[in-house]
Amino acid sequence: MMKHRFTAFALALLPLASFANPQIAWTDCTTDLVGPGGTALGDRLQCGTLRAPLDHIAPDGRFFDVGVVRIRAAAADQRQGSLFVNTGGPGAHPGRLLVAIARGWSQEDPDDPDTADKYRLAQRFDMIAVIPRGLRGGTEYRCLTGLPPRYAFLPSHLDDDNWRKVIEEANAQSSACAAPPEARFISTEQHVHDMDMVRRALGDDSLNFYGISYGGRVGGWYAAMYPTRVGRMLLDSPMLFTHDFRAAMEMTQTARRKQFQKALAPIVADPVLYGLPDDPSAITSSFDDLPGRTREMWYPFLDSTPRLAAALWIAGWIREAEPESQSKLEGRIRRQTFSADASLDRGIRWAAMQLAAHYFAPAPTVPRFDAGQDGDSVRLAVGCNDSRWAFSDDQIRARAVNGAARYLHSNGDDILEELVCSRWPHATARLPDLTRVEQAPPFLLLQSEHDVATPAEGSRNLLDRYPNARLLTARGSSVHGVFNFTTSQCIERTVARYLLDGSLPDSESRESYCEGTNENPLSALPHTPVPASTPATPATHDEFR
Repeated sequence: MMKHRFTAFALALLPLASFANPQIAWTDCTTDLVGPGGTALGDRLQCGTLRAPLDHIAPDGRFFDVGVVRIRAAAADQRQGSLFVNTGGPGAHPGRLLVAIARGWSQEDPDDPDTADKYRLAQRFDMIAVIPRGLRGGTEYRCLTGLPPRYAFLPSHLDDDNWRKVIEEANAQSSACAAPPEARFISTEQHVHDMDMVRRALGDDSLNFYGISYGGRVGGWYAAMYPTRVGRMLLDSPMLFTHDFRAAMEMTQTARRKQFQKALAPIVADPVLYGLPDDPSAITSSFDDLPGRTREMWYPFLDSTPRLAAALWIAGWIREAEPESQSKLEGRIRRQTFSADASLDRGIRWAAMQLAAHYFAPAPTVPRFDAGQDGDSVRLAVGCNDSRWAFSDDQIRARAVNGAARYLHSNGDDILEELVCSRWPHATARLPDLTRVEQAPPFLLLQSEHDVATPAEGSRNLLDRYPNARLLTARGSSVHGVFNFTTSQCIERTVARYLLDGSLPDSESRESYCEGTNENPLSALPHTPVPASTPATPATHDEFR
């Protein structure tokens, strides 16, 4: 039986005037919210709680406690406003990353042109994280058990009996997660209103925003709901906020399939180099029917050419005879010559040892969560509340069958989520009029060319739709969540300057490029030539992680 944590908020009443003049009670932060690194920020770091209406559009006196983390501007007399940071998810807690970013910026060299703008951001702007509803720091929402599913690995077990067990799991999750009275109000819509309430509590006329991944949806919806309050807005590796969660999942699945095909192409082109039979068609078809537990245990790891070659070797051995133990399989891997190319041989052997360990990994028996019990529960509620899930069980099952044949890297969790949300009893969140994003000031999209989590086509779709959008693309990069995590001054300086004063790259196409995420510090910013007489030197900029 699933359990959820009830809170007393549902019975408490507040006068509506308190929502019109919001107040935040600030106090010291605990390590469970921000991690141990917050001590370096001293009294600049504060945590607080905001009492927000359960439903901002139709307040009825019930409230929801919303947690807030603030790192005050280091130079209070130079303060120019606040920068709100959303680290993605849904369900990701922003506390630790916010502190890491603030510490990094505060320690930059103010005299170094490559880092000075980040230092100035820390000096002049409060950094704010509005903790999404349901996460620790506010009213908590917990409805998932994290226990292993009661059904077998779905892509390999599409029979009627297993499908019945999947349906039972979906019924149980939907029933448990929809039951708490706060469940229907955990959504992007309500979170955006919480953000604006915090803006008002801080006394700021505008809200500057830095959103990563799902944070792109948050920023896009804020711009649609409060276009006149948007200051600078950076959407880093953004989710395509004009589409729903199911469309976003399909884009990710397609991008991962392309990544798989790209990684497999060298093996198909020259199987003998990888020690495999010279039969390209057999190489391709062998992944359609992986033996035993291989697909279930390997699906997250089939993403590089050495791993795919190692998978083909081990799968062939398993077809002949199931390995008796991990140690015996590892012994065979050590003895095997995989390729006449010494470097490639070492790479395949290393990958094979990794796959052997995963193949014999014990089945989980205790609760496991990706983002904690509250984070995983919030992710589910936001997905169900934000989007319309109108497909029948038969339609979803057909999608499961098609996905099992098409997407080797999927474990079927997306199918379970769609079944849960199709049973969600609450009305979906009110979708904003996204044409109003055009009324916001020019905003910046930042995107890796080969990101599979939020593919580049999503950012280009937003660029095409919104004339006030600008796009900075990191060529050749697959990094998800780019700013602050590169050694490219083209990226770091361009984005920091935009957040500091609104300066954007000048391009007729509205798209500019940086050559990857590891550029030389002397590489040009977009449309700024490098003097020919300047010698190149190795990159030394070491971003925090």
